[in-house]
Amino acid sequence: MTHEGREILVGGKSNSWKVDETTLNQWSERTRFKIGDSLLWKYNAENDSVMQVSAKDYERCDRSEPIRGYKDGNTTIELKRSGPYYFISGEEGHCQRGEKLRVIVLSPNHHNKNDSVAPVNGHVSDAAGPAMAMVTNKGSDHGLNGAWTLLFSSPRLRPLSLPYPPPSSNALIQHLSTMSMTYSTVSWSDLPGFSPKTVPFAIQSLPRRQFLSLIPFSSFGFSPSLQGSSIEFRLQFKSKLLLSKERLSLPFVVRSDHPQNADAPKQYNKREKKPFPVPIVDLRRAARERVKKNKDKPRRPFPPPKNGMVVKSLVPLAYKVYNARITLINNLHRLMKVVRVNACGYCNEIHVGPYGHPFKSCKGPTASQRKGLHEWTNSVIEDVIVPLEAYHLFDRLGKRIHHDERFSVPRVPAIVELCIQGGVEIPEFPTKRRRKPIIRIAKSEFVDADETELPDLEPQPPPVPLLTELPVSEITPPSSEEETVSIAEETLQAWEEMRAGAKKLMRLYRVRVCGYCPEVHVGPTGHKAQNCGAFKHQQRNGQHGWQSAVLDDVIPPRYVWHVPDVNGPPMQRELRSFYGQAPAVVEICAQAGATVPEQYRATMRLEVGIPSSVKEAEMVV
Repeated sequence: MTHEGREILVGGKSNSWKVDETTLNQWSERTRFKIGDSLLWKYNAENDSVMQVSAKDYERCDRSEPIRGYKDGNTTIELKRSGPYYFISGEEGHCQRGEKLRVIVLSPNHHNKNDSVAPVNGHVSDAAGPAMAMVTNKGSDHGLNGAWTLLFSSPRLRPLSLPYPPPSSNALIQHLSTMSMTYSTVSWSDLPGFSPKTVPFAIQSLPRRQFLSLIPFSSFGFSPSLQGSSIEFRLQFKSKLLLSKERLSLPFVVRSDHPQNADAPKQYNKREKKPFPVPIVDLRRAARERVKKNKDKPRRPFPPPKNGMVVKSLVPLAYKVYNARITLINNLHRLMKVVRVNACGYCNEIHVGPYGHPFKSCKGPTASQRKGLHEWTNSVIEDVIVPLEAYHLFDRLGKRIHHDERFSVPRVPAIVELCIQGGVEIPEFPTKRRRKPIIRIAKSEFVDADETELPDLEPQPPPVPLLTELPVSEITPPSSEEETVSIAEETLQAWEEMRAGAKKLMRLYRVRVCGYCPEVHVGPTGHKAQNCGAFKHQQRNGQHGWQSAVLDDVIPPRYVWHVPDVNGPPMQRELRSFYGQAPAVVEICAQAGATVPEQYRATMRLEVGIPSSVKEAEMVV
């Protein structure tokens, strides 16, 4: 069936082609254009014109290479093909002020006959069908709190996201019942400060009561708090999509991005080498592409910190990470006086709880005589926060530390050395601070720039005061349960700040780790001290196998078993596969009353039911 072409006045009125006209694209989105139709422009030819341009020139308002140009005041353009058309004004400055138009022409295969609204974003669906609204959780709480995202999708349409943070499942239903959907935007009437976002399909504006027709959601297992992090269900809504004339159901899915349970990261034994963070094949491919890209091009000056300077924008972050570490240590000292932490006297395993776990996992001396059972004793702060040290570098670009210098160079905690190189000034550990970039004379050789003409620097106070560790005599336990919970929340926040800040610093300040042992070196290249005692180190003459470090190499999380109920029955050896694990700091804070962040709930298996007996566990499929 052929389509009889129509003549469509642009904007629906004769004076719509002008500057500061912001409704042209809204008009085009509400109008269906088909092959054979013609667009009619009416404007003053003395001070305006029409240009058909490409999509790239449309976005940039570029008038230099138009496809066609018109300046007759009464322009008619026939739409001879399907797809997008782009038009801008030919006069200088008019396009930047909104005098532009985008038109989408439907494909001949489009069978919706009575449509009156055009799809947004230039996407056209050849077949009408039910759209999907999806909510995903990317926040830090186990319920519907946090950064949930409402996703709308449709066949062949690119989904877009819309922030949606309802406080609970009941509030979610209430918000949906008050939601109004118009042509190309979704607006929430009861969320102040919320800016509407565009969805990739059009929904007709209907009265709210007619828009949503909820099926009773009790049959879907919709709990009021959505405790499970992987719950997925569908609620059928009745809506009218303008891509189709008939009434269609709108599935609604609530799904969390975090799985219900997950295993702790793999712990490599002494005979295994750590994998490269990026496969060596990808590193070589990227190096070849980089060389090919920079061929016959002048060399760019190195940015900080490669040029010896400090990244000034990261100095406050370095101080924040340093203070977060001190806060973490001080608070853990206090929490460990009310939350018992057990340590094995033969191996390095620890357990947070009133008594140690019963699992036969000890690999220390005489473990075979004890049949793998641990012998639990009191622990210290070093059992929770691994004392991982690195050499302190006076000049991070200076010569590498040789084997003969291994005892003359001071060693500090690796995270502290990372903060020092990031800009933290500690009088006990002086560091060379350049005021001019270095001058490279070869690939691995450089000289310092002359700084004699620069004025002397006046001592300046740090951006934030540096905290200090409390002496043992001043460490006191929390005086009340409320104070314990407050300290636990502060400790957990300091743990997250320290890890997040260290991860950002490591993106610019390179950190190396040995692939065979835990040795860490903060600097562009590893040191030459031959002190690797890992498996078969004799073949390497004690030299380290340096590779790029990851966050867990600098701040080891030290996973421990999660106790489901501290005041409940003890953990059973036969139910080991049902228990989860968490970093020791997180487990201590959780037992002290802090809220567990979302990213740890999967490994802690908080959503997994623990059988009450071995007989019940055998019934689990």
